Amino acid sequence: MTAVRMVAIALIFCVASLGWLVLGGSVWQRTESADAHLRESVGGLYGRAQAQSAPAFTLVRGKARTPLPIAGSDVTASFDLDQRRKGLQWYATYQVDFAAQYALSNPGDAPASVEMRFTFPDGSGVYDGFEVIVDGKKVPVEHLEGAAVALFELAPKGRSGVSVGYRTGGLDEWRYVPSGGGPAVIEDFTLTMLTDFEQVDFPDGGASPNRPKERTAEGWKLTWEYDSVVSGREIALVMPQRLQPGPLAARISLFAPVALLFYFAALVLLTATRGVRLHPMHYAFLAAGFFAFHLLLAYLADHLDAGLSFAICSIVSTALCVGYLQAVIGRGRALFEIAASQTVFLVAFSYSFFFEGLTGLAVAIGSVLTLAYFMAKTARVSWDEVFARPGGAAAAPETTN
Repeated sequence: MTAVRMVAIALIFCVASLGWLVLGGSVWQRTESADAHLRESVGGLYGRAQAQSAPAFTLVRGKARTPLPIAGSDVTASFDLDQRRKGLQWYATYQVDFAAQYALSNPGDAPASVEMRFTFPDGSGVYDGFEVIVDGKKVPVEHLEGAAVALFELAPKGRSGVSVGYRTGGLDEWRYVPSGGGPAVIEDFTLTMLTDFEQVDFPDGGASPNRPKERTAEGWKLTWEYDSVVSGREIALVMPQRLQPGPLAARISLFAPVALLFYFAALVLLTATRGVRLHPMHYAFLAAGFFAFHLLLAYLADHLDAGLSFAICSIVSTALCVGYLQAVIGRGRALFEIAASQTVFLVAFSYSFFFEGLTGLAVAIGSVLTLAYFMAKTARVSWDEVFARPGGAAAAPETTN
């Protein structure tokens, strides 16, 4: 292969890489700009991220108001996950049944008036079935500025139970703030989360369960239980996220130049050792066949499942390139090897992006195996003879492996 041909192929590679950078950037921009609007829209319809704080109790004696600590908490949150797709993004919406019982103690010798202020996670949210029950009796509630305020009496030298509960929708994560902000002493505390999904995760800075997870028929039972602890950390659960089509298509597009580089290297080696002569225009059309994969994926992912879109794009791109090469060089072992190269470098490498965190390892392993194959294949090739021939396309002796 002459130096002029190599320069032409390198120029084709650079132009294709620029195209992929533009395509990948446009998908990122389209996804990010749509997400800002769609997330607000989804939150308005199904609820936003929820952060429920423990209620604040206050002893009221005339004009004197004294904070009343919570003597015990038994909180349960049951989650029903409902993932919804909007455009290029999936959103992890959920319904949560929240139920809590708080124990209060009146240290005085006379009945005491107590005010409870229960602040909802989202002032514009919908909280179905909300009520306050004190020692088995429902008490009236006044709603003020995103909070529920209730007044009731505590018996002297006694312990009372205050129950609250509701059902509402949320998005992405749910948090419980047991201390109301800042480190505080938390007494006799239990929080139980029940999920209908198996993939559970906890955000940085949140407290993880201190009791073993228990398998349920639908998911997990997660328990936080403390006799007495000083803590200001939230207890939080992150909903499982589905593979996002937009970011997936963008990452695959931005990685495409690496795949094309491997593919062109394989083409150079295979054509040089198989006696096949390809013009730089052939490389240009093959690069276009590669680009067709990512162009289709960027827009099919808007409308179809990511896996189905990937399969369609793989078939179309492979059919374009293999069909074109068959018309150029005919059937034979060279065609089979070039088609296998495309399957590895385009399809397999791109598919590794479906497995988050394993892409780099998959590409590294694939690259090393490919290198080993070509090293073994060309170990006894006379490169001086190959590149001395016109076009560098004459067959060279090689060992049958």
